[in-house]
Amino acid sequence: MVGVELIQAHGLKLIEAAEIIRELAECMGGKHKIKAKECIQRLRAARDVLRETNPQLTLKQGVRRLMEGKGHRRAATRRELEYYTKKILAYNPDAARREMRHITTQMCREMLEKTFQKQSSRRKARTILHGLFSYCCRMGWLQRNPVHPIQEAPVEEREKKPLTLEQILRLLRTSLSPKHRACAPAVGIMLWSGIRPTEITRLRWSNIHTKARTITLYATQSKTGGSRCVSMPQPLLRWLRRLNVSPHEDELICPKGWVKRWGELHRASGLYPWMPDVLRHSFASYHAAHYRDMVRLQYEMGHRSVQLLRFRYISASQIPRRAASAYWSGKYWDRMLG
Repeated sequence: MVGVELIQAHGLKLIEAAEIIRELAECMGGKHKIKAKECIQRLRAARDVLRETNPQLTLKQGVRRLMEGKGHRRAATRRELEYYTKKILAYNPDAARREMRHITTQMCREMLEKTFQKQSSRRKARTILHGLFSYCCRMGWLQRNPVHPIQEAPVEEREKKPLTLEQILRLLRTSLSPKHRACAPAVGIMLWSGIRPTEITRLRWSNIHTKARTITLYATQSKTGGSRCVSMPQPLLRWLRRLNVSPHEDELICPKGWVKRWGELHRASGLYPWMPDVLRHSFASYHAAHYRDMVRLQYEMGHRSVQLLRFRYISASQIPRRAASAYWSGKYWDRMLG
């Protein structure tokens, strides 16, 4: 009677309890008699193993595990992860204490809408929250990613006009002046290789391979965390030869005080207000107008998909073919710069 009461107290029927005992007998070696203490010890050991391999993480604990796993990433990347995850936890304290396996897609959607008002911030937060659950799935702590069904908010793209050849010429001439000459290598690399402004600050001269005509960006230097090898076109090679620099391989390409000096350079060129990433946008637009090879451009730019290029760099159609050809001609720039 005591045994029946214990079994029924856990919501089990006698037949179900008998089935469990039969399974235990088979797992413990088949026909020999089951000792209750030995059985309990094995069950507890199995429980501990399951807890270790599949911990019941709360959202707050999952964030902590993510930050520990991303300790090798750049400081800027970790700061961004920390900012968005801390804000999500602060605005959703109940969800922060909830086990991740019990967080639904609807709860994730409500957290994003409650925490972030701007579409751009919400889009970025969705990416980071998706990455958090994906990381836990890869580690074996979760079976599914509840953020995956949430569609990203459509990007509202504004037309970003590339620099004209005349504006580029002014920028190059200004960078050749004694005051701004230290910035000239970085200007040429951004202009003719499409490297991001944040990436150029991490590059050293050891990344430049003039004989192979390539620039190598390692995972710790690229924005996306993946390595890529960028081509060095003829205008860039001629530009670096014109500058006749011979720095040490470990020396950074950008001079000290880069941010201030870069601002002074484009203001001195008369290019004000300055649009961030305009050199990268110019590279992409002139590349698309001249080569008409979106797959190649995607690789050079370090983008995840061709689709991103198609709706972001829409100014290529406005660039005359003659101007696009001149952009990629080393002889043209030699003639214009004298």
